[in-house]
Amino acid sequence: MASTTWTGDTDSDWGTAGNWSDGVPGASDTAFIVSGNVDIAGATETGITRIVVGPQYTGSIGSSTTALDIDATDLDYSGEGGGAYFKGTYTTVTVQETGTGTAALTFDDSTITTLRIQGGKGTITLDAGCTIPSSGVIDQIGADNVTLVIENTSTIHSTTVLTMDSGIVEMYEAVPNIIVYGGELRTLVDGGTVTLLEQYGGKVRWRPTASCTLTTLTLFTGLFDSRDSTAPTFTITNTTVHQNGLIDERSGLQNAVYTNPLAMEGGEVRYDAGRAITIA
Repeated sequence: MASTTWTGDTDSDWGTAGNWSDGVPGASDTAFIVSGNVDIAGATETGITRIVVGPQYTGSIGSSTTALDIDATDLDYSGEGGGAYFKGTYTTVTVQETGTGTAALTFDDSTITTLRIQGGKGTITLDAGCTIPSSGVIDQIGADNVTLVIENTSTIHSTTVLTMDSGIVEMYEAVPNIIVYGGELRTLVDGGTVTLLEQYGGKVRWRPTASCTLTTLTLFTGLFDSRDSTAPTFTITNTTVHQNGLIDERSGLQNAVYTNPLAMEGGEVRYDAGRAITIA
């Protein structure tokens, strides 16, 4: 396995040998993009083993119309340029830094098994057509200034787990298993099922726009807020609220349907006047 470093000495074409210290990266190679500001144009390229984008690289990769279409086993991203657009299949994507703005890092029609977001300053988007396959993992840990957007029509496998303790996650497509330690989860789905939501802190803004189901909600600490939901109804099958948990569903729509009585181990539920809720 060899490595080669982007120089951009000739032009913006990934496939030009003169743009690399040791020639265009091949299938078993690692591509380092670690300095300079020469943009890399979107194109379809041969898959490689690893891509490393360092924090001293301030150029752009691909564009909103043409992503850099390249497969890699690992993508390590810390670029602080004007934005990056990738398309491909990746086993592990690790993000430690990004530029600012609403298009800091975008994946278009990509398959990602493990996405680890550990830092950044802008928006990371899983665009329509992205896939998180079986045993998929999405972690947003220690990323206070990041917004992750999971667009509608992404394909999320039923075993996928989202874990977050910081930043914002805007979820337009349901992730089946969610653990929230902190940060803010904004659920903006228009259908689907979340099988498990465990909340140990932070804020969940449950704002579905159409009927959907949350099978098991366990609220240890934090706020589960459905006041902004515009769905005619949404269903929560099993609900347990512990001492430091708060559910606030005062939307005026009375649109939360609890299949089973709420198990109150402490905590609080706030609901519209005149509404009846059964407590176990």
